[in-house]
Amino acid sequence: MNIKLDENLPTRLGPALAMKEEVSPLGKVAVVSLIAVVIGVALANIARGEVRNPAAFGVALVGFALFSIAKLSVILRHRFVSFGSKPMTEGMANLYRAGYWLMIVGIPATFT
Repeated sequence: MNIKLDENLPTRLGPALAMKEEVSPLGKVAVVSLIAVVIGVALANIARGEVRNPAAFGVALVGFALFSIAKLSVILRHRFVSFGSKPMTEGMANLYRAGYWLMIVGIPATFT
């Protein structure tokens, strides 16, 4: 992984700490392959009507709750349509990202 300093990248920590990470082609293939396998196994289990780990759905629900709290903070400032974490405070942006990751992990884990 190559890390390059990018002065044009906006950051909450200041321009000196802004970094742009580049993933190697092998890393990209590995991540895409892993995601494809997990999705394939989950879809096969869904087609058979098997829920292998129903408790993992709780992880996805916690993620959705964190995501919703973060989005609500933006909506309460009368910004009804927004994408990403840019309009959020640093703490709410962290909740937003954590919520997304928990949903991304929880849903496939429910069926694999």
